[in-house]
Amino acid sequence: MLRPRLAIAALVTAAAVAGGITAGVVSSHRTAAAAPTTTTQPNATTSQPQLLPTTAASAVTATTASTARAAPATKTSTGESAGSLRISDPAKAADHLFDAWRNGRDTRLALQAASTQAVQTLFAIEPTPRPRFSGCQFRNLGFNCRYGYTDANGVLLIDMRVEGGASAGYRVVSVEAPLRFSTPAASAKHLLDTWRVGDRAAALQAASKSAVNAMFSLANRSDPPKPLGCTFRSVGFDCAYTGDGGRLIMRVEGGASAGWFVVSVTKVID
Repeated sequence: MLRPRLAIAALVTAAAVAGGITAGVVSSHRTAAAAPTTTTQPNATTSQPQLLPTTAASAVTATTASTARAAPATKTSTGESAGSLRISDPAKAADHLFDAWRNGRDTRLALQAASTQAVQTLFAIEPTPRPRFSGCQFRNLGFNCRYGYTDANGVLLIDMRVEGGASAGYRVVSVEAPLRFSTPAASAKHLLDTWRVGDRAAALQAASKSAVNAMFSLANRSDPPKPLGCTFRSVGFDCAYTGDGGRLIMRVEGGASAGWFVVSVTKVID
């Protein structure tokens, strides 16, 4: 009777052990099945190309197109492009006009740095000999740039008025070319010589309008007055010439730096 009971107990123990092994296998299988599988899958976000929103893509396209456009020419040297140049230095603007005048009176090149009036005034002057640049001086929100050379009768000065700014650029807006005479005798001689050829405009380079009118009232150009010399009197000079039945007195005033200028012409009957 004892042996059958032992056999039954052994069977029960074996069944229990078998059940535990089975449960462990099932539990382990379920755990493995429930584990995530992301480690074996490639990251989809890193392999896909990133697309910009429509508005962002449009902005990039517009920016690229804008950058690709050619900007207007803003050369600061004597370039070949037409139109105004943006010149950041007043002396360079004056020099640009000066070079255009010296190099065959190139109107197109000159207009890149100067007004039409300034170009016409300068181009009316014969460009020889070569004037000497004496610098630019700031005055009245602009610059006066000067060139000058010695003429047979004195010094021809070319004054260029330059206006503008470093950002907007400088341009020559006007040109004056007064002939400044270094001696009283040279000024009086210039008035006499221009009277002989009938050139009133040139006579005004050396004399006032009233002095020119008085001189041009003299009719006898075939026997011109002869110089008698200039005499200092009252902060000026009286330059005398022989005349028909008398003398011609030219009153000359001024100075070495400003130049000498005939302010009056008087005929004295002897």
